[in-house]
Amino acid sequence: MNGVRRPSVGVVVLNHNGRLLAERCLQSVVRAGYPAVELILVDNNSTDGSVAYLTERFPAATVLSSPVNLGVTGGRNLGFREAMRRGHDYILSLDSDARVDVSLIEELIAVAEADPRIGVLGPKTYNDDDSRTIQCVGGRILWTENVTRERGAGEPDRGQYDTLTDIDYIPGFAFMARGDVFVQLDALDETFEGYGHEDTDFCLRAKQLGYRIVYVPRAVVWHKGSATIGGYSARRKYLEAVNSVLLVRRYGSAAQRLKYAVYAGFGLIYALGVQAPRGNAKAVGAKARGLWRGLFKPLPPPHDGPQATMAQEGR
Repeated sequence: MNGVRRPSVGVVVLNHNGRLLAERCLQSVVRAGYPAVELILVDNNSTDGSVAYLTERFPAATVLSSPVNLGVTGGRNLGFREAMRRGHDYILSLDSDARVDVSLIEELIAVAEADPRIGVLGPKTYNDDDSRTIQCVGGRILWTENVTRERGAGEPDRGQYDTLTDIDYIPGFAFMARGDVFVQLDALDETFEGYGHEDTDFCLRAKQLGYRIVYVPRAVVWHKGSATIGGYSARRKYLEAVNSVLLVRRYGSAAQRLKYAVYAGFGLIYALGVQAPRGNAKAVGAKARGLWRGLFKPLPPPHDGPQATMAQEGR
């Protein structure tokens, strides 16, 4: 491809008090050596000296330092909108506790460039513990208590997910989308306040525009996961519940909503019986409040304007 313009990629890395992990993440992108990359680091009001530390080590990176913690969705959007403003052909989203294989960007772009209908792409993700255990190979929407499920989670890699596959969504800690898709969707919907489903919603809206969501097995990421996601905390369970209900209300059919309601109800009873004796009664209560809040929180307007029509007509 000598002399041929490479598609440009804005790599958006979200960080909050994880300077060493963020350094490792950024270094893995640099080591990949893709020639048309711009590093965009979003620092979500860290107090561990992340901004100064990472600016010194990656002077070519664009560092966006937020004076407040914008949360997962707002923080990512700060970086995405900067990448959109700079006109990148593709935008790659990474959390600070992810690291990429040297061929990740090349593999994702090769697949995307082969089919303009592909709008969002995701890698094979391993747990970052040298076990070669799969953390995620894209996800499916099941309309059960948690609405979605990541494919392959916890399975040893025996080659069972080595086929390029259309899927329902890609988790936000590591996904790539065309810059045009980000522009048409106006990035992530901040109605979803972290801890789930802002990425699912993004992919579903991309599908409404006629794009494919594709898992690329030759693209590889390692992700710690627990470094950025809390345990069975009240805040996490509250936001997970709110977002789950919002997603079901927005996209689910009558039958799918009923299915979710049954699973969510039994799930809450199960949590009371199992988690409350473990000292997590506060989190169970927060989950119940989240389900209630999700039922009455206003939904954003549908994204079905002229851009959707134009995208469909172009395919």
